[in-house]
Amino acid sequence: MNNLFRCIENSHEQAYCKMMNTIEAQDAKEEWIEKRAEELIKNFGNENDWEIIELLKIKLESKSIDKEIYDQFIVDICYSQAKAEYRKQ
Repeated sequence: MNNLFRCIENSHEQAYCKMMNTIEAQDAKEEWIEKRAEELIKNFGNENDWEIIELLKIKLESKSIDKEIYDQFIVDICYSQAKAEYRKQ
């Protein structure tokens, strides 16, 4: 019976360690993606952004694209790029 209890304890400990390793790896991944996306976002925000906004209006056939929509678009695309770069590592 003691052997059974030891096996169960070991199994729970191994499962816990595996879970913690998975969580730590996920946290490291998210931190890397966040940092890289922020680096990419810093590349935007200059006086030429209006050209990109106008091009988006043409391509999306919309006159209602404003700075808020553009900013969200940039954030989304930078995070997508950071995720793609992470997967290539």
